[in-house]
Amino acid sequence: MFAARIVSILAGMASLPVVYARLGTRSYGIWAVLAGMVAIVRLADLGLGSAQIREVARVADGGCRRQARAVLGLGVAWGACLSALALTCTAICWPWLAHLCRLGSLGSPARSALLLLLAGFFVDSLAMPWRAVLEGTQSYAAVARASAASTVAGAALAVGVVELGGGLVALAASTATTSVLAAAMFVRSVRRSAPELAPTFREIRRADVSYAFAYGSRIQLANVAGAVNSEMDRLVLTFFFGPPAVAGYDIGSRLVGQLRLPTGIILTALFPAASRAAREPDRLDRLYIAMTRYLAVFTTTGAAVLMVSAYPLVRLWLARPMPAAARAVEILAPGCAVAVCASAAAVVTRAEGRPGRETRSGLLAAGLNLLLTYPLLRLIGPSGVLLSTTLAAVGATGYFFVHFHRSSHRPIGPLLCALWPPTLAAAIAGAITEALAGRFPGGPGRTSAALAVAWQTGLIVLLAAVLLAAFRYFDGNDRSRLRAVITQLTPRRIVAPAMVWRNR
Repeated sequence: MFAARIVSILAGMASLPVVYARLGTRSYGIWAVLAGMVAIVRLADLGLGSAQIREVARVADGGCRRQARAVLGLGVAWGACLSALALTCTAICWPWLAHLCRLGSLGSPARSALLLLLAGFFVDSLAMPWRAVLEGTQSYAAVARASAASTVAGAALAVGVVELGGGLVALAASTATTSVLAAAMFVRSVRRSAPELAPTFREIRRADVSYAFAYGSRIQLANVAGAVNSEMDRLVLTFFFGPPAVAGYDIGSRLVGQLRLPTGIILTALFPAASRAAREPDRLDRLYIAMTRYLAVFTTTGAAVLMVSAYPLVRLWLARPMPAAARAVEILAPGCAVAVCASAAAVVTRAEGRPGRETRSGLLAAGLNLLLTYPLLRLIGPSGVLLSTTLAAVGATGYFFVHFHRSSHRPIGPLLCALWPPTLAAAIAGAITEALAGRFPGGPGRTSAALAVAWQTGLIVLLAAVLLAAFRYFDGNDRSRLRAVITQLTPRRIVAPAMVWRNR
């Protein structure tokens, strides 16, 4: 999964500068707004995504196979209904949306592009239960292959269509084609590895509907709050400052989004295991603290690197300076790092069947974000929209940790011991590197930007590692896990599971 995610990131990093250069700032900003609209629709899954994975994982632990297939069938039905509703609302409300987003002469192609993106979302919705089967059965080789292959194909198609002169409509068509490819791979994998868990409509009972939506409704509220905290920023920037302002935000947020790399892997790999370990509190607690420690090291160090290297990093990526994107990186990175540190706790609370803990913090973040956005926007301009998101993420995550530990009667001391050393080490390393960066100004061009990013990143990582060693943060178990990970990443270890899967 990690290797597949790296491949996907590299594909996206390689394709975005080409797409941005060919579309231009305004068209790219509109593309980012359209993608944000689809992302908001995608979050309205009624929490069925997590419910499906949980039910499939419980089958291996003696759960009801019929109920799992029924919940998967509900996912297919809701995906189809949601897609039809989104397409209908877009067709009816488009004049208002075009005026709100200041699309001007690009309103017509933007409408066609959004309809194509929603068609791709329809395909993704139908494929989600099939992916849930693979994740719930921990068939990660199949998930990794499908994800990496579809992402690489999508990046290649996007570059191809814009190089041939295609605009928003052609780009959206390439995205929809990628969705079809990914869906076909997921369905094929399930039919070969776990056909007995295919979604069904015939076995759905009223009790299944009540159960699925009772569990998923609380996650849905968290998803709505997530939409406010992320995707709404695009719409606010568009409404007040126009599509060009969204371009800088989108590029900066994509860079910051790399801090979420471990989150996606953890939610995929840890959730089924945590669901099975929910009856063993000690084992679950050890898993929670261990993953929080590793997340804290990665995200705090990564945030320090992004904040110090923001300007040369953007120049290295786009081959041109873009101050708005660099400012977005500097503002969003701390909030993202804090939120990612809580992902292990979110997995545990979902595995225990109590997603309401996460929902409360999400609603608090959304409320804080809405409360702070307009005053900060008027005070400091577009940066205020991003700052409100960061402040809301920090405040809500702190509340989530406190509420999670109190409601589950877990001591908070181990959590603090897991968080403060990497946070302090990253802050000191970042401050020292930032002070030295001013003495070595870089020149224009990608070469100088690459050198600046390389030495700044290397120095921050080195200093953080030295400080963590001085704090005695790592122990023998950590070194054993590291050796195990390195062993698993050898070519022979990676190829073997794929060969077993094919033979099965």
